[in-house]
Amino acid sequence: MPEDKRYSRQSLIPGWDQTTLDSSTVILVGVGAIGSYVATILASSGIGKLVIIEFDTIELSNLNRQLLFRDEDLGKPKAEVASKRLKEINPKIEIEFYHKKMEEVNVSVYEGADVIIGCLDTFIGRRWISSMALRVKKPLILGGMFAFLGDVQVIIPYKTACFECQPLVSDEELAQACTPFGEERKKEREEEEEEAKLPAVATLSSIIGGMMAQESLKLILELGAPLENYMFYDGLNNATTIIPLARTEDCPACGELYKLEQIEFIAHPTETIKDLLFRLALTYGLEKPDLMVEGKLLNSESIVENQLKEKSIAYILDKNLAKPIKIVIKIEKL
Repeated sequence: MPEDKRYSRQSLIPGWDQTTLDSSTVILVGVGAIGSYVATILASSGIGKLVIIEFDTIELSNLNRQLLFRDEDLGKPKAEVASKRLKEINPKIEIEFYHKKMEEVNVSVYEGADVIIGCLDTFIGRRWISSMALRVKKPLILGGMFAFLGDVQVIIPYKTACFECQPLVSDEELAQACTPFGEERKKEREEEEEEAKLPAVATLSSIIGGMMAQESLKLILELGAPLENYMFYDGLNNATTIIPLARTEDCPACGELYKLEQIEFIAHPTETIKDLLFRLALTYGLEKPDLMVEGKLLNSESIVENQLKEKSIAYILDKNLAKPIKIVIKIEKL
């Protein structure tokens, strides 16, 4: 079939530029329920290059809504199988895949994207990819689902609210895993007990995935207005709610105060670094932060007055963050 016929119908849309689409790169992080629909749409639309990042393997429970996988694929890497199927759908596009965790992919890969799409099922994952999008200054589209509920958020770095500004996910369930983990994720979390099976249905995967793919096409082709910037969808009641979010000046990821690098954090001279780290974790919603000063990680058992001084520049490191948070230490006695 001639290539000019493959895209002929979408090319009838006013403002559609297939040449622009052909030369664009989209990074897709997660190719499960929602991600498989996003990938299929982008491949069919003729995206120039699709980069898939996914470290999990295929489970039987995935097959009711992850349309790129078959019974014979059980136990295989999702990224590899998805790439093969997408090539069958459109052999003309370029596909690159990484069967590894997103944190292990070189930053240069993210820098090469026109748009990053995060189909991630944990708050930790969403926070990390949001941090990376800010670091490389690339538009990010996030989405999640839980039963008949779903959400989509579009983040334009330093222009719209990032995930840290207002992490608006309606229910925590929307950011939880919707199936038992594949073998790779089981190993990674070192979990022996069976994971809780959370409800998921193919209709929501297709709706949310379709919306995310549509937003990415709009951004690449500069068509219409991007979502501004959070949408919640209730499939049972056919209700869509769009909430415009505002950036917050004191956001630790994208706020203007942090760009000026003048944010102070109080440390008490007699407390331990461990106590200080605990307060940092509570303040910034981190999991297990470390503190680095002058290129060295501080020992958690050390006393603050032996490690830090007034106006010390410190960097907060955490696996939730793609970019460290820079703070200025202010010593203050209890």
